[in-house]
Amino acid sequence: MNRFVNKVFHGDAFTLLREMHTASIDACISDAMYGHKKGFRYDSGPDPGQGDPDKHWQYHQPYYRECLRVLKPGDVLAWGQSFRFLPYFENWFGPHRIWSPLWWAPGLNYFPNVWVVQTNEQRPIEHPNDMVVAVDRKSFVPLKKQHPCPKAVEEMIFLVEALTRPNDLILDCFCGLGSTLVAAQRLGRRWIGCDLSRLYCDRHEPVGRIAGECVMNIAIVGLRCGQEHHVAKACKGLDADKAENQTNCWRQQNRGRNADAA
Repeated sequence: MNRFVNKVFHGDAFTLLREMHTASIDACISDAMYGHKKGFRYDSGPDPGQGDPDKHWQYHQPYYRECLRVLKPGDVLAWGQSFRFLPYFENWFGPHRIWSPLWWAPGLNYFPNVWVVQTNEQRPIEHPNDMVVAVDRKSFVPLKKQHPCPKAVEEMIFLVEALTRPNDLILDCFCGLGSTLVAAQRLGRRWIGCDLSRLYCDRHEPVGRIAGECVMNIAIVGLRCGQEHHVAKACKGLDADKAENQTNCWRQQNRGRNADAA
């Protein structure tokens, strides 16, 4: 598993999951695409659900099943979902608990996030009595300009600290701007990230900077071409890697995607 650890993979997470050994991950904390309204788009393309719960789950169920497979016995899955799909959760996930941390963020309007939390055997995991999370509005607002539905680093720190142990290996297969990875790094956990959008992957370094720290010299790996480039522009003491293969990797992936579509 060392070849995956502390790296961000650009591409389809299903490809990454199929490369992972069964029972190799300590926690999967992933915020799935919400899919609760028509016309919703991410940088990588339109949301596959487009407001239809059947289409949403048809797309996401294979990822969910693979996440359960790679989890170690008794370990944790926290799956972010739109609250609009609550009536379907029991059928989709089986026994679970809903965790919905409440932000204390003066001047910030938001809807509480909904997390389906269970073990890989689909046993519910009880939430703490106190789920109030202080969120810094000045840090969060810039993230809204870079992603349609980012997660506050403070919320992800709350989840990672409550659900995992030091040195655990955490997978986020829909990692977006990387808030889960920032939280994992800050709390001394190992991590693996993946996202369809190259743009969001490249923005992980600013998320670390917004969080007030140099998180990592991020290795972004293209799942199609296997090439890496590194993002460390804001890290004191680390030279930014110009990495010409960044452009070549991106172009190679796009050529492959266009060929598949044809």
